Amino acid sequence: MIELPEILDIPNKLIPIITKINDYNYFLIEGGRGGGKSQSVARIILWIAEQRKVRVCCGRETQSTISDSVHKIFNDLINDYNLNYTVKSNKIIHNNSSSSIIFKGFREQGQVNIKGLEGIDILWIDEAQAISKSTLDIIIPTIRKKNSIVIFTMNRLVRRDPVYSEFVSRDDCLHIKINYYDNKFCPEKLVAEAKRCKERNVQDYEYIWEGNPLDTVNDFLFSAIKLDKAKNILIKEDLCKKIRCMSVDLAGNGGDLCVASLIESKNSTLWALEKQEFWSEPDTDITKGKIINLYSVWNPQLLILDADGLGYSIYVSIKNVIPNTIKFNGAASSNRPNALNRRADGYLTLKDYIDNEWLKITSDLTISQLEYIKKSYKPNGQVFIQSKKEMKSEHGESPDFADSLMMAIYAINYYSYLLDERDEIVLLDSNFDPYI
Repeated sequence: MIELPEILDIPNKLIPIITKINDYNYFLIEGGRGGGKSQSVARIILWIAEQRKVRVCCGRETQSTISDSVHKIFNDLINDYNLNYTVKSNKIIHNNSSSSIIFKGFREQGQVNIKGLEGIDILWIDEAQAISKSTLDIIIPTIRKKNSIVIFTMNRLVRRDPVYSEFVSRDDCLHIKINYYDNKFCPEKLVAEAKRCKERNVQDYEYIWEGNPLDTVNDFLFSAIKLDKAKNILIKEDLCKKIRCMSVDLAGNGGDLCVASLIESKNSTLWALEKQEFWSEPDTDITKGKIINLYSVWNPQLLILDADGLGYSIYVSIKNVIPNTIKFNGAASSNRPNALNRRADGYLTLKDYIDNEWLKITSDLTISQLEYIKKSYKPNGQVFIQSKKEMKSEHGESPDFADSLMMAIYAINYYSYLLDERDEIVLLDSNFDPYI
């Protein structure tokens, strides 16, 4: 039986943070409301800062004011236990050990700010479900002092959360999930509230109190459950003529990929993502050559090509070789009155195919990218999809695989009438676009 000071009277499930603090570099503490995550970590940090001089940073993705931070938790604990700290508006200092605790928002004016993180002994990232992959990729390498640790506390919104995905399986990370029923200090009022929530709305209860990721977050377009089903659909092929559609999403910015996708009809209602190829060479001649080569190997009846921005010149060149190439302009007008542009139209169409189980997707990377596609609404009710640039900023990668699949589904949904009785593409005029 370990005897701990009063300040470390925390849920038993979290005691390994103390006993194994020298065994791990990272601590991932997740779960729902009432589990005591933040309260316990604050207690541990205050105790450590009494024992020796440490520099602690408590950070979040964004922090407009000190009230957005865990400053109040520290202040209340210091007052409750009459601890020997001086509490300032933006810093807490121990009067004997000279340990310091600072508070920081990592992202300012859209940029990641690592100022003040040099020499940090303990980094505590609260509300870590809000940390983007791009922020994570910059912050973590900055914490490199010998014996330094990083603690994450979070309640995941989505399954493929950047922090969770990166650290949950690492052997240098201690992962603990804790909920209100694991916390002996959880007030009866909260327990009663959890019970009422469970009776009222099981999905809300699973997220708020059990700490399970939401199936569908309001901002996200696709349901995680539907994406799982898309991966596990059983294919029952029939004797229908196979139709193949090839799509190519072209790299728009540095670090983006060119991605070609091939989908094929399996029966009268089901399509399957058969292949995806990608390349990163910026040379347009290489890109043209790869597209033509894949076209000859895959032998699709439909070819749709990203023609936005720099892609237009590649589209024109490809069309001279493959006359039946269809262009996709994401910013062009939509066929749907509720979609802002053609890209939003394409993603809403893809959502229809996934929700109705008309599409089998076996690519984990593509499913992962689809899971973080965000939608929003214009004042007139039209749906628009978050830009690739914004997604790359949040997640560290552009949704090139997802966009490529979206274009293929868009093509077979809106251009399938171009197939004649012999399942051959009808030759199109070089300037033909039925939606302009």
